[in-house]
Order: sequence, then C-alpha cells, then structure tokens
Amino acid sequence: MTERKSIKGYLSYSSIYFFYFFAMAVFGSMLSVYLSGSGKTTGEISLIVSASGLFTMIAQPFLGVLYDRTGWRKRLSAILLVISAATGIVFGFTQNTIALFALNGLSMAFLNSVNPVCEQLASSSPYRYGVLRLWGAIGYAVGTQAAGMILELGASVLLFVLFAATSLITCLSFHLTGLKDAAPVVKSPEKQSKEKAALTLPLVLFAVFCFFFSGLTGASGTYVPLLLQEKLGTSLAGTVLFLGTLMEIPVIFLSDRFMDKLNGRQLLALNALLLVAQTAAYSFSGSTVLICAVLILTKSVTTMLFIMVTLKVTSGKYATTALSVIATVKSLGGVVLTNLAGQLAENVNLQEMFNVFFWASATLLAFSFVIRIPASQKSYFAGENGRL
Repeated sequence: MTERKSIKGYLSYSSIYFFYFFAMAVFGSMLSVYLSGSGKTTGEISLIVSASGLFTMIAQPFLGVLYDRTGWRKRLSAILLVISAATGIVFGFTQNTIALFALNGLSMAFLNSVNPVCEQLASSSPYRYGVLRLWGAIGYAVGTQAAGMILELGASVLLFVLFAATSLITCLSFHLTGLKDAAPVVKSPEKQSKEKAALTLPLVLFAVFCFFFSGLTGASGTYVPLLLQEKLGTSLAGTVLFLGTLMEIPVIFLSDRFMDKLNGRQLLALNALLLVAQTAAYSFSGSTVLICAVLILTKSVTTMLFIMVTLKVTSGKYATTALSVIATVKSLGGVVLTNLAGQLAENVNLQEMFNVFFWASATLLAFSFVIRIPASQKSYFAGENGRL
C-alpha cells in the first residue's frame, strides 16, 4: 500500500465513523429535550425513545442473518441508511405520539443495524481499531453539541435534516472505502448446532448483565439531558454532553494498551463501577459542578468501553451470531427499563429516580464478580500495522 493510498483509505474509513455517529447523536442525544419542548409528558417521552430499542430488537437479528446469507455488506448498508434518512426527515414534521414512536423506531433500527458492519470494518481494516473508532467519538461529540445549539436556537427541524444528510454521507463513505460485498455464508446443520451451543453456554450470564447494563445506561441517557437542562439550560446541557463524549477518545485510542490485558470479568466490573459512580452523583449530589464533572469523566467512557468489551467477549468462531444475539438483548433491556423509568419519573423527581438507578447499578456490580468469561485468543484492537 502506498502512502497516498494509505491516506486516502484512512480518510475514507474515518469518514464512515465520523458521519455515522454524528447522525446518531444529532437525532438521539437530545431527543428527550426536543420531545419535552414539544409538550410530551415523561411517559410519552419514554414510549417514543424506547421505540429505538424495540424496533432494533426485532430488526437487527433478521438483518444480521440477511447480511450473512446475502453477503451484501455494502449494498444492504446503503439501503438501510437511505431508509433511515427518509424516516428521520418525516419524524421532524410529525407531532402524533404513535407516529413519532413508529418513525423513531424505524429510523434508529435501520441505522443501528448498520453498526455491526461498522464495528467489523474497524476491527478488520489495515488500521488499528482505535485510530478509526476515535472518529466516531468525535462525530458523536460534535453531533451532540450541534443538537444542543440547534434546540437553543429553536430550529428543531434542522436536527432531522442534518440527520438525513449525514446518514447519506455515511452511505457515500462506504462506497469510497472500496468495501465489497462478500460471498453468502452457508451454514451446515452441524455448524448451526455448534453455534447454538456456543451461544447458550458461556454467554448466558453475560447476556443477563447486558440486559440490565444496557437498560440502565439507556434509561439514564434518556433523562440525564433533562436533568442537565433543569440545572444549566439547553445549550450548556449540550456542551456538557459534548465534553463527555470527547472523553471517549483517549479510551478508544489507547484500547490496544489495556483491552487485551484485562480479562472479561475485570472489564465488566470496571464498567459497572463507572455506572455506579454516575448514578451516585446524579442521585445524591446537589452540586451541579460535581454532577457535570462525573458525567464528563464517566458517561461516554462507560458506554464506549462496554462496546469494546462486547466485541472482546463475543470474539471467536461465531462472533457475528453472538453479536446479533447480544445486540437483541441490549435492545430489550433498553426498551423495558426505559419504559419503567418513564413510569417512575411521573411519580418522583429525577434525582429520586436516579437513586433507584444507583442501587440497581450497585447490584449489577456485585453480579459482575460471578460472571466467568472464556478467554479470547484474538485481538481486535492491535491492527495489522502496529500502532498506525
């Protein structure tokens, strides 16, 4: 590979992550604030937001199988991104709660279903995982800040125009990488039987952890912007979330330095401990400065670390199927706990709701110590070219 081609290839790959996660942030990071400003109750907000997890839970396993059966990594990703852009635009011009529920679910399900291809590209490209994936963190941070500024200016429709535009740019970036559709995967009955065994034995406890962890982080992510808006206003809330997202960058960039040195149990316990720290600050601290500091230092770090932990834990011969199953479990956790949180938020204030989250997180931390994760022999984080 020549230096010129290497730079062109790196820019093509990195643009996928920047624009993909920008689209995700500009639509979802301040969605609860947008819906609140539209006059929706906390129960309605939870219902609409939970559609993302519900629709993803239904669509992603089917689309994952479709990716495998057809080999259409490039073609199917382009189709999903275009449909996601179209439904996102319609969302911005809709006020009916049921329609918003359906449109949010469709937009996010199609967008989320492209994510496994993005993650596999980052882990199998000539470049180190961290130097590609960090552009996702930057894109999400910029998208979050843009969403806050747009809502502060009162131009909320622009959120969904930007979402559609960056989804389409992501589609173009897939084309520029030269990604080719692969040969269809055909599984024999014997291979399918082994695959089911691989999923039902070592990953059951991890799946339980994923259900509650993703549910708690999803519910927390829905209501933290509202907590910040109460204390800081919309624009400053977006700035705090922006700064928090930037904290992902060193974690991603240095992933090859620690992800292969810590075992699965240690990484899960670290994830749960970070979640305990967050929810403790939200529920027990009356200091806005402390809440913002803890959020900036831990919120996005927690979710990014868990993405990498999932990639590590599910690595192996049947990684694609395991990732699809775990993604479904995560979505189910998000749906269930976000709706429960919405019911709770209608009866208590936000800090009392986060107090419940704290005790649930502490229980999850204790549970992490009894999970035995088989050691992986493969590194997804080093890349083919050293630390490039």
